[in-house]
Amino acid sequence: MIKTAIHKIYVILGKEDKGDLEQLSRTLSGLFSYMNMTSNLYLVAGNLPESMPQVERIRKDVIKFLRENLFARLYLHFVHAIPQTTVKGIDYYFQYYYQYLKRETREFDQEGYVYQEVPRFMLLPVIVPDNRLEPALLITLLDTLKGAFMLPCLYLDRSVFFLAQDKDLLARAEKVYYGDDDSRDPAEIACNMFNGDLLDDSLAMLTSEDRFIPGPCQASLIISAQDGKVYTCMDAFRKNESLTDIYKSNSVDALMTLYYEHGRSKRDCLGCRARIPESFADLPISQGRKQRIGALLCHFGTLCHDAGNDIQAVEKYEQSLKLSSVQEAGHINFRLGLGYTNIGRFDQAVKAFNKAKLTYQSQYYFHFYKGRCYFEMGDYQAALSEFSQALHLKPQQDDLVRILIYAGSCHNSLEEYEKAVVVLEKAGKAAGHVKEIYNALGFSYFQLKNYDKSIKNLLMAVEIDPCSAVDYASLGANYREKGDFDKAIVMYEKALTLDPDMILASENLERLKKRI
Repeated sequence: MIKTAIHKIYVILGKEDKGDLEQLSRTLSGLFSYMNMTSNLYLVAGNLPESMPQVERIRKDVIKFLRENLFARLYLHFVHAIPQTTVKGIDYYFQYYYQYLKRETREFDQEGYVYQEVPRFMLLPVIVPDNRLEPALLITLLDTLKGAFMLPCLYLDRSVFFLAQDKDLLARAEKVYYGDDDSRDPAEIACNMFNGDLLDDSLAMLTSEDRFIPGPCQASLIISAQDGKVYTCMDAFRKNESLTDIYKSNSVDALMTLYYEHGRSKRDCLGCRARIPESFADLPISQGRKQRIGALLCHFGTLCHDAGNDIQAVEKYEQSLKLSSVQEAGHINFRLGLGYTNIGRFDQAVKAFNKAKLTYQSQYYFHFYKGRCYFEMGDYQAALSEFSQALHLKPQQDDLVRILIYAGSCHNSLEEYEKAVVVLEKAGKAAGHVKEIYNALGFSYFQLKNYDKSIKNLLMAVEIDPCSAVDYASLGANYREKGDFDKAIVMYEKALTLDPDMILASENLERLKKRI
């Protein structure tokens, strides 16, 4: 089994406890060796002053690890609220907390300068602003952090969505995380950040040459410092399905053994990827990003369709249409039409196909699928019109046969039996032995009172499918009309053996027995 490196560790900080902090520190120190050169450590706090002792202890552990492992690199994100609402308060916050942390990591900045590369230890604050904080003050803080090479991010919950309208503010943030609630609870913040990162990961895969998005999310761990529980991902955290308790177990190797053997195997990562885009649809994000999310929803709709789950596919396509660009509407409406067709909503399917007409009208399969909908709705003239257009566009061999069978069935339903025979005989020459063709021809010739040809085709049908009760009943009807009552009785009895509930066969059988 390939053991992937841990890409992200989210630590949800709680109240300081020296014993718990010691165990948390040992666990994290042991986990650093399971991370790689692009790994991220998130320390999610209610506020920085209260959590500073824990942040500082973990910072020291990171520095120690990096000094001992010269080819390692780690990005430390400390996530916290900013309660100050004055210039003086903001300046004090920067000087007392940020500057102190930056001074303690100076050796890595200097190392990066000497070797002309990004430092192996980056401090990346994620600011959770209060709704009382003026945008101008927040801009000042972000500029100051950038000037000190601490690239800041923002976390905006619903109470501060108005800040997302300030383009100058957003331009100063390396990344903006969004919360779909107004909770300041560290656990909720961590969940929303995890979801945002997972969405970004899915979008990055969608824009690559390989458009298939694999199921597994990036290898991650979530550690709750409040109770010592460890989770394999945010879905497990939400469901309270912990992997272990670090306050009861001291072995990092045992933790990782559990992680590789059990934790990730139980996760529906693709399901999480598919659910997350929906929660971002009404957030104050850019139109371009919304369109990319629309394309992602369409992708997941196609995955649902391919898996045979057309109800969920339709839901994804409907959501995708609300977000995607006008240029993508034709493609999505076509997929939506297929989904509606498969769940029997044929009138809605036709409407969706009509909206895709400009994009697909030159494709034979577009007219075939639209014709199928009209056929199922009982509008056989409209269905024939679509099937004729499909045939004109020279479909592939297998689809040609299907279209001819549907067209022949339309003619039968319209009582145009001679036309049906012409079309169905053409299908027979193209396809060879296909039960549906013989079945339909049997019906056409019966209606034309050509019972011998009807019987010939129906016998071919039951040869292909000996369990077809309806074809035996049709044979019975043909023999009855020819006056060969004994054979008719045999066929009706055979039909009832296969389907005892076939009322028409039982009624005809009863009449024949009385006549004999």
